[in-house]
Amino acid sequence: MKLTRRDFLIKGTTLFAALGLGGALFTETGRSIFTGGQDTQAEDPILIVVQLSGGNDGINTLIPYGQGAYYDARPTLAYQQKDVLPLDNRVGLHPSLPGLAALYKLGKMAIIQGVGYGKPDHSHFRSMEIWQTAEPEKVIRSGWLARYAESSLGSDKNPLKAIQVGSAGSKAFASETMSFPVVQSLDAYHLIDPKTGMMEKNRLKQAFLEMYGGSAALDQLRVVSNRGSEAYRSVEAIQSLQTGYVTKVEYPRTAFAQDLQLVTKLLAGNSGTRLFQVQVGGFDDHADEKLQHARVLTTVDEGLTAFYKDLEAQGLQNRVAVMMFSEFGRRVKENGSGGTDHGTAAPVFVIGGKVKGGLYGAYPSLSSLDNGDLKYEVDFRSVYATLIEQWLQGDTTAVLGKAYENLKFI
Repeated sequence: MKLTRRDFLIKGTTLFAALGLGGALFTETGRSIFTGGQDTQAEDPILIVVQLSGGNDGINTLIPYGQGAYYDARPTLAYQQKDVLPLDNRVGLHPSLPGLAALYKLGKMAIIQGVGYGKPDHSHFRSMEIWQTAEPEKVIRSGWLARYAESSLGSDKNPLKAIQVGSAGSKAFASETMSFPVVQSLDAYHLIDPKTGMMEKNRLKQAFLEMYGGSAALDQLRVVSNRGSEAYRSVEAIQSLQTGYVTKVEYPRTAFAQDLQLVTKLLAGNSGTRLFQVQVGGFDDHADEKLQHARVLTTVDEGLTAFYKDLEAQGLQNRVAVMMFSEFGRRVKENGSGGTDHGTAAPVFVIGGKVKGGLYGAYPSLSSLDNGDLKYEVDFRSVYATLIEQWLQGDTTAVLGKAYENLKFI
């Protein structure tokens, strides 16, 4: 029995349920849904954005153990000098970050201190939106990674050129013209729900081809949209990836580490992906911060350490740069609940085989504050601009609207 358009729209909802792609379904285009494919160069640089959601306490991540004001402001949360992993005689890393400390000593990690922007916002939602759109002054619809893809990867027909890894998308990939898949696992990324019976699968697929594969679709549905087209092609591309990924690196059994391993699997399978985003939460430490913060930093450290070792094992470390940020830092003074409240400036970390490791910018003053908050030293868009121009070989003006300082960490 042939499915009608209504049947397809009702019964075929599982077709795109696992894809994480939103937006309008139909638009005027005659482009075949089966065109495209990987056409990237073997040595194209890859950027992985790691988002620490909740507002990471930058002061207890990159610890100013050489300043007495740190101990004055945090009588219970401060780490003693003997416990800090020193980077120099002024600052060091949280004791839960031994893997990152080792990468720093190898010259593979840059730390940009005091990153923020003018007139900071303490709202999680708005602050994250500012970082994801790269626009502090007004609300806009497009994301900065999407604008890079539009301006620099527009001719790349690979449906996997940018991937959001995990269970939720990011406004950094918000675009009016492109779609970017959200992938939780290779096994679960299907066009049709695996639980659907074979006969029903065949009927749904045939309906899809009949509706969207011929001229009749122009009269009935004005052809499938770019988003639906790219959704279909992204499934085809993932299912056709090479499956020879083998590693001796043991990843932790955390969701964050497994997401990072998925990135490695995709790269090792020649997905041609140029942009990834991975998220890890748990950083909103209003109370009992010391234990919770140590726990989530351990998750980050162990995941990134395994990931970098795997990149080296796959020969990919010189093609990858990892940028790690949070929507804001925390206030200097601890609160009465053994935690810290929403703050402003915080460090940004960049890791990779071609990164020029070291400290960049100045650590914000702990005594000259803005109503209890750190004053930022480096505009976050300078970090983006450096990555866009020096790493991704893109056009900063097309992405950010104007030029910003080159921080020279790559």
